[in-house]
Amino acid sequence: MLPEIRDYLDEVKSHLHLDPATEMQVMRELYSYFQEKMDELQEAGLSEKGSTRVAIQCCGRPRVIAQRMYEAYSKGSWTESALAFLPHLTIAGLFLAHLWRHPFIAPIAFIFIVGVTLYGWWHGKPSWLYPWVGYSLSPLLIGGYASFLLWQRGTFPISWALLLLSALCLFSVSIIVRTTIRVAQRDWILASLMLVPLPIVGGWLLNLEQAGGLLQGSSEALHQSDMFMALALVTLGVTSATFIRLRQRVLKVGALVSIGSIALAMVAHNLWGNQVFLGLLVTSLLLLLFLLSPALLRARIGHGEQKGEVWWEDGCFEYPPAVPK
Repeated sequence: MLPEIRDYLDEVKSHLHLDPATEMQVMRELYSYFQEKMDELQEAGLSEKGSTRVAIQCCGRPRVIAQRMYEAYSKGSWTESALAFLPHLTIAGLFLAHLWRHPFIAPIAFIFIVGVTLYGWWHGKPSWLYPWVGYSLSPLLIGGYASFLLWQRGTFPISWALLLLSALCLFSVSIIVRTTIRVAQRDWILASLMLVPLPIVGGWLLNLEQAGGLLQGSSEALHQSDMFMALALVTLGVTSATFIRLRQRVLKVGALVSIGSIALAMVAHNLWGNQVFLGLLVTSLLLLLFLLSPALLRARIGHGEQKGEVWWEDGCFEYPPAVPK
């Protein structure tokens, strides 16, 4: 591959934000364009270097091309939209039926979510996958919270409790951070879509303390916020489904930030209804910053594949010899 074309395609790829298979398909399409355009220009009498420069000029700015390709390929089907909605509906159903404490149904629901997550992660990482990833990370928060309660109440000897708690916290943080980095390398919007259930789950866990705690509270008190949680999670499900069906990135960001912030603020208001307006405003701003934090991470770590890596070393990217003069 000629260096000028490789640099151009590198720049396009860094702004695509599509799944790996689709990105490679786009790269092949663009490279086929360059092959045909350069052959045409060389037959007209231009040199290889001149035909390369003209072909790149005709193609346009890399960021604009990436935006057009993103809009052409990013819109998911109704089936993909339903798949993005399903994990929210699954967990909302547990709250609506008051089954989130059930010793068999709740673990089966999370095993189902983790299974779908692993399948999607190993089969191309489609856009509908990332809400599933977010709920797969939720048990880490719940497990860390339960371990902290056991340690706080002296259920285990203090030395073992500290060791287990520290190990679980470090493991949970490392998994969440590494997963967020991997997703943000593809697209920070997908990372925000993945993380948006976590503050809701975290706020719900903190609210359980007011009802006597996850492990010791009465069933009636613990289930008081179930309806609010179900409503918030369904709202997030609508956000995810809408996200999949939209083409433009600005609309995806708007849907995620606006509807997601509304759902999070709604949960904060229902769980801590005694907050004044200023407290709710501060909570909403913090949640908004949380949703936008993957954008800062993406700006720091860059795209999943950097310039100079071997994504283009493929038989489909071998350019034929120049046309003899």
